[in-house]
Amino acid sequence: MTESRPDAFPSIDGNASGAIPSVARAPGGSGSPDPPVSALCCPSMRPMRDRVRSTALAVLSRSRGEVRALQDLRQLKEVVRLSGVFALTMLLPIAFLALLSLSSIRSEELQFDEDLRQRADAASDQLYDDLEDVFGKFEDAAKERIRRGESPTSTLGELSPYLRAAFRYDDDGVLTGPFEMPTPADVRASPRLAPIGWHRAAAEARRLEQTDPQQAVLAWRRARERTIEPMAIGESMLGEARALYALGQDGEAEDLLARELFSDFANVRDVRGFRFPDLVMLEVGRMRLARSQGEDAVDAETSMLAGLVDTLLSRPWTVGQAGEPAVAREALTLLEGRSDPDWLARSRSRLNELQGELNWAALVADEIELVYSRIPDGEFRYVGARADSPAIWALYRSRDTTYAFSFSAVSLFEDLKASVARRNDNDAELAFTLFAAERHLPDGVLANRPLGPWLPVVTLAVQPSDAEALLASKGRRRSVRIGIVFTAVFVTCVGALWIARIIAWEVETARQRADFAANVSHELRSPITQIRLKGEALQLGLVEPGDDMQQHFDAIVRESERLSRLVDNVLDFSAIERGAKRYTLRPDDLAAVVRSSVEAARSALDAAGMELSLSLPHDLPPVQLDREAMGQVLTNLLSNALKYGADGHWVRVAVDLDDAGDAVVLEVADRGIGIAADELPRVFDDFFRSTDPAVRRTKGTGIGLAIVRYIVEAHGGTVRVDGAAGRGARFVVRLPVADIGPAT
Repeated sequence: MTESRPDAFPSIDGNASGAIPSVARAPGGSGSPDPPVSALCCPSMRPMRDRVRSTALAVLSRSRGEVRALQDLRQLKEVVRLSGVFALTMLLPIAFLALLSLSSIRSEELQFDEDLRQRADAASDQLYDDLEDVFGKFEDAAKERIRRGESPTSTLGELSPYLRAAFRYDDDGVLTGPFEMPTPADVRASPRLAPIGWHRAAAEARRLEQTDPQQAVLAWRRARERTIEPMAIGESMLGEARALYALGQDGEAEDLLARELFSDFANVRDVRGFRFPDLVMLEVGRMRLARSQGEDAVDAETSMLAGLVDTLLSRPWTVGQAGEPAVAREALTLLEGRSDPDWLARSRSRLNELQGELNWAALVADEIELVYSRIPDGEFRYVGARADSPAIWALYRSRDTTYAFSFSAVSLFEDLKASVARRNDNDAELAFTLFAAERHLPDGVLANRPLGPWLPVVTLAVQPSDAEALLASKGRRRSVRIGIVFTAVFVTCVGALWIARIIAWEVETARQRADFAANVSHELRSPITQIRLKGEALQLGLVEPGDDMQQHFDAIVRESERLSRLVDNVLDFSAIERGAKRYTLRPDDLAAVVRSSVEAARSALDAAGMELSLSLPHDLPPVQLDREAMGQVLTNLLSNALKYGADGHWVRVAVDLDDAGDAVVLEVADRGIGIAADELPRVFDDFFRSTDPAVRRTKGTGIGLAIVRYIVEAHGGTVRVDGAAGRGARFVVRLPVADIGPAT
């Protein structure tokens, strides 16, 4: 806000931004500033320094006066000295470090390329080592089994998670276990070879088994007479035996199965791939269990079925045939609850393992006989997967037996791809790719590693994930380094400018304090002069008794009150700066405080010819306040209006409850010279005085509105100002309502 001339009220205004301690002056005399360091080091520069000093003093004296110009020169000397020290201790080292950093950028880029290649080599070696570790553990486990005399063709999961089957060959390269290749003697007939008449007769016989077993026996015999196909004859004999069992002719049925079917059809399989001897044993066991009486009979039948299972699990199965595992599984089902649980669990586990191996053997049947080769004893040799093969083969010879271990190339390759994908996810700068060995590797490969002997058709290549992105990354690194260097330089320069700004603030604060002292002196001189003149007139008897003498007495009292208010403001501001000012808040009627303060100021307002508009409701709630402090707030605001709003001849004071009902609003408005928009935010700052010439012509201390702001904020309220140049000003104070409820 603006200020006023000495009048009936002391000047109450705003100030400059923030109370900053003044810059301490260096000791060194009372007249001119100390000579700079350059003059002490080089006496020949003294005349130049004197000329510069004289010129600067002449320029500053025009606007500041000689005394203040000398003060400014002293402060300027400190600024120059600080700048010189800052340049020597900070700017020069930073510039030197910046040059070193810029020169090291190229070497860092070369080092980055080398580090990238080393990372690529290390990553490819790690992947190769992981693959080697998988097969190394397998080799150690397999050799240890053979050394202990155990079979390496069972419980393959313990050897390697990728191992699917193991085959045993004799010294002539013939497959001996746990599977065998099909032979011409291992006949599996086609049902299409049986005549249509047999099919019809067999269908009729199956129907009669459910209703008339006697006729079923005859029907199966007629069906057998209508064919010469071994599979059809075997099916007919099995059906006849079932019908005989149904009639209770167990001996005849078993004689038929054992005498003819079991011996004459030993190598014949039915349409489902079952060997007839296995089916005979299964059917006999099933039928005997159904007819068995007593514990001994049950034990005999379960022993027969258990023997069938053991036989099936121990003899070689034929690759491409699925009868043995099916018969063994059915026999185990019949033995459920009748045999030892541990034996059942072991048998099922071995059955599942063998069936999985048999399925895998059928998948690689064309490679089983081709993969064998004579190798030295005690050595592993790998036959890597072909491009179209699902298997990786590992051969090992122990004495006169050769083992061929078949691994799943697909499973291994999928895990390898997953490992490569994880590495790609974890490294944004490198791309790991698996290429077929016959493919030409792309340009820019940093490292490549064939994955033989296990996967000789696959090559691991490591290249930049994006060559352009890599160049961009290098560019970014270069930019970051350069940016860091220039940022450091920039921050240093900004720091220097900020220090200069702080010093400028210090200089301005010191100047404002000097102005404040001068203004306070002037403000004090005016009432003191009036009191002295009026007192001397009374002392010398120059005033006639009566109204004239009373006017002199009134003037002395009025100027004394003005002097007291001015001193109180200065003392309060000093206490505020020290943080020593405290207020005692208690619920009180703000309207009563305002009414008292307005009445005290009415005579001064009337003397200035100002119209007073007062609005005070009678039902305001109490406010937590210090009565004396709030009176000082209103006194300062009215004094401000009297100084800068007298030309408008109007001042308004209003108190009201806000719309929300939680605060009481005090408003003081005038129609005076107003406040420029760019100065509104600084009105309540310490020592602030407007640059408007009209304000400058009115004397003031620059602390009145700062005191208002501090008192209002200490009461938990807010104060703001609205206005524009030439359109008056309006100060609004908001104070929270006390919690004790409405005043009574």
